[in-house]
Amino acid sequence: MIKPMTTWLQALRLHHWSKNLFVFVPVLLGHAYVEQAKVLAAGAAFLILGVLVSAGYLINDIADLDADRQHESKRHRPLASGRISRRTGITVAIAMIIVAFAAAIALSRDFAVLLLVYFLLTVGYSLWLKKLALIDVAAIATMLTLRIAAGGAVTGIGQSPWLLSFSMAFFLSLALAKRHCEIRQVAFSGAGAVAGRGFHGDDWPLTLTFGVGAALTSVLIMLLYLANDAAPSGFYPRQGWLYVVPAAMLIWLMRVWVLSHRRELHDDPVIFALRDPASLVLGAAVIAAFILAV
Repeated sequence: MIKPMTTWLQALRLHHWSKNLFVFVPVLLGHAYVEQAKVLAAGAAFLILGVLVSAGYLINDIADLDADRQHESKRHRPLASGRISRRTGITVAIAMIIVAFAAAIALSRDFAVLLLVYFLLTVGYSLWLKKLALIDVAAIATMLTLRIAAGGAVTGIGQSPWLLSFSMAFFLSLALAKRHCEIRQVAFSGAGAVAGRGFHGDDWPLTLTFGVGAALTSVLIMLLYLANDAAPSGFYPRQGWLYVVPAAMLIWLMRVWVLSHRRELHDDPVIFALRDPASLVLGAAVIAAFILAV
C-alpha cells in the first residue's frame, strides 16, 4: 500500500505546489492579511491550483513518455517506468481537471477564467511550446505570473500593473536561468542541441544576456514601484526598510545566475530557493524588512 502511495506522490509532484504560494502575494501586498475571508479564498485557490498543477504534470509525462524512457534519470518516473499505466494516468488527470474547474467556478468566475488560461497554456507547453526557443521560457514566466493574477482575482483585490510587470520580468529571468544551465551542460558535453527543446549548445550567450537583463529589469521595476506607489501609499510609515527587498532580490538573482552559469543550478529556481540556506537567509531578511516597514 505504501509503494503505490509513494508512486502517486512522485507522479503528482506535490513539492511543486510550493509555487502556488504566489496566490497569497496580492493578499500580502494589499495588506488584506487581516481579512479572514480573503485569506481563506486565497487558501482555496492554492489547493485548486495544486490539483490542476498535478494534473498538468501527469499530462506532461504522458506526452513525453517515449522521450522520458530514453532519458538517464526521467526513465525512473512513475509513468515512464510503467509503475503507473498510461490509461490510469489519463483517467486520473481528467478527474483532477474536472474537480479543479468545478471548485474554481464555485469559488470565483474570474478565478476560473484565469485558471482556464493557465490550463490551456500548460497543455500548450507540454505538447508544443516547450520545443520553441524563448517562447518556452516566456510561457513558463506567464504561468507563474498567472498564479499571482489568480490570487488577485479570487480575493477581489485586483491586478497591480507594477506587480504583474515585475513578475513577468522576474520569472522570465528564472526560467532563462534554468534553461541556461541546461544549455551550458550541452555545450560542455559537446552535444549539438538540448533534447526536446529548441535551443542549441552555442545559444548560451543569448540566454545569459536575456536572463541577466530580465533580472535587472525586475529590480528596476521594483525600485520604481517603491518610489512611485508604495512610498506615497501611507501603508509603510518606516518605508526605508522596504529598500532591503530589492537589494536582497538583486543578490539572490546574481547568486542564481552564477550557479546557472557554473552548471550547478539543477533544480527549478523556486524549488532551489526553498532548499538553499543562503536563499532562506535572504528570504528571512525580506520578511523582516517588510514587517519593520509596516
